Amino acid sequence: MKKSKKLLIILAGMLVLSSCTVAPLTGRRQLKLVSDESVVNSSVSQYRQFINEASNKGLVVNNTPDGRRLKNIGNRMATAVETYLRENGLSKKVDSLQWEFNLIKSNEINAFAMPGGKIAFYTGIMPVLQTDSGIAFVMGHEIGHVIGGHHAEGESGRLAAGVASTITDVFTGGNVISSIVSDGLSIGLLKFNRTQEYEADKYGMIFMAMAGYNPEDAIKAEERMLDAEKGGRSVEILSTHPNTEKRIEALKKYLPEAMKYYKK
Repeated sequence: MKKSKKLLIILAGMLVLSSCTVAPLTGRRQLKLVSDESVVNSSVSQYRQFINEASNKGLVVNNTPDGRRLKNIGNRMATAVETYLRENGLSKKVDSLQWEFNLIKSNEINAFAMPGGKIAFYTGIMPVLQTDSGIAFVMGHEIGHVIGGHHAEGESGRLAAGVASTITDVFTGGNVISSIVSDGLSIGLLKFNRTQEYEADKYGMIFMAMAGYNPEDAIKAEERMLDAEKGGRSVEILSTHPNTEKRIEALKKYLPEAMKYYKK
């Protein structure tokens, strides 16, 4: 019982902490049991391993027209993001960003960003996005996950789920009730991930607008990915995202705000 009480205290502490952190730009409350800075080192290490393995296989294609194009867009986006952070009292986040942009040869329609400003695009997504502004939107979306603290939030969610599951096991002996609770937690975390995706879309539109790319093109890029998806192509970047049609509708709602940041 002493162990059970201790775990309950930990869980209660988590709930208190969850009301103390809000996402920049959107103001959404976040569960943050680990800091954004704490996930940078491990993320950079994982990214470096990924890039090294891809490079050894000859799959890093930065010295191509698309590779140079990606870096140019990335530099513009990085400047915009850092400007946003400094103007909004978030200069500390800039210190952890050591930007890197890599293009990986793969048919996958995918891209990702990791804490520390480490970004990778797969060649398969480039012809789908087509335009510089389309690339900027997806990059802004992925950077949005970093700036929004979604990686640390995800780690916090998994930590909280693990503790809650342990507490349940203590009181139920690991019976079927424990399984039901675990399933419920999984569903809750899945919904939360969708919230993060919508949030990253909003970040993406604003960051691309600040970098000089028309945020209207974000909607067009999303529509092209939807067409690819309907055409039977595996769009990996959409695999864990909300329904694409709903995302397009959300982008239309975000557009007026994003346009405030756009200067032609």
